[in-house]
Amino acid sequence: MKYKDWLLQEKSYKLKDFLRQVNLNKDKLKKIEALLHGTFQSNKFGSGFDFNEIREYKMGDDLRHISWSATAKTGTLQTKEYLAEKEIYSYFLIDISNSMLCGNKPEPFIKLFAFLLNMAAAFSEKVGGVFFSEEIKHIFSLSHAHSQTNLIFETLLNILNNSSTENRKNSTLQTITNFSSALDFAKRSFSKKGMIFIISDFINLSNWEKSVFETSQKQNIYLFQIYDPLDFSLPQNGYITLIDPETKQRFTVNTDSKMVQENYHNLMLEKQKKLKMFLESIGTHHLLIEKRDFI
Repeated sequence: MKYKDWLLQEKSYKLKDFLRQVNLNKDKLKKIEALLHGTFQSNKFGSGFDFNEIREYKMGDDLRHISWSATAKTGTLQTKEYLAEKEIYSYFLIDISNSMLCGNKPEPFIKLFAFLLNMAAAFSEKVGGVFFSEEIKHIFSLSHAHSQTNLIFETLLNILNNSSTENRKNSTLQTITNFSSALDFAKRSFSKKGMIFIISDFINLSNWEKSVFETSQKQNIYLFQIYDPLDFSLPQNGYITLIDPETKQRFTVNTDSKMVQENYHNLMLEKQKKLKMFLESIGTHHLLIEKRDFI
C-alpha cells in the first residue's frame, strides 16, 4: 500500500502498520540503523552500578574503575565497564514548510520519519519534538516513547492529508523556514543530553548555522536532508517572477534561457557544498535521503 493510500483513510494511522510497506533492507536504512545503534550502545555505558565487563583501559576512562587484578594477569591496563543508569531521550525537529510537501519529497519524507520514529521507540525512554515552518507549528512534550511516536506520526499524516497543493505552489518561495527558532526552543525544552533528529530539505533557511553549532556542542545531532533533483533546476516556463525569501524583492527571469538554468543549478550546487562542509566541520551526522532510497 502506498503512503498516499494511507492519507485517504480517516483516523486509523498506526506507525507499525505503516512500516510494513517500507523495505527495511535498503542499504541507506541499514546505514542509519548501524549509525544509531552504535551511538546507543556507547551511551548505555557510564558510571552506573550494573557491571558489564572488564576490558582494556582507554584514554579518558575513570581511573577509579581500573581492575588491578585483571591488569596483573594480562600485563595491560584493564578497567571495569558499567552500564549507565540514565534514560535515553530522543527529540525530533521536523520541517513541514511548503517545499517539504511538494515534488518528490513527501514519500521519502514520511517513510524516513516512520523509520526513525520506530527506532526511537525501541531505544528511547521518552520522545518529543516540534514541527516547524516559518514558525513553530506543533509541540510534542517529552513523553513515553511508544504512545508519543504514534501521536507524532499521526499528526504528520494529517498535515500531509490536509495540505493544499495549490497553496503550496503559490507560497513556496515567499517565506523563510525558521529553523533557528525550532533549535532555540529545543535547547530550552530539551535540556537532557540525548539524540536530536532533524529532517529538512534546507530550502529557504536563513541564519541557522550558529544555532546548530551551539546545539551540537551539547547534543547528538542526526540531520537528514530530503533531496529532490527538481530543487536544483528551474521549471522551463518562459518569463516568471521570483521572490527573494529574505528581502521579498521581486525579479523576472527567462527560465527558458540556458544561461539562467545553468546559473541557478550551479548556485544550488554551491549551497549544497557549503552545507555539507559546514556540517562536517562541526561533527554533525548528515545524510541525503531521496525517493529512490525506498524503491
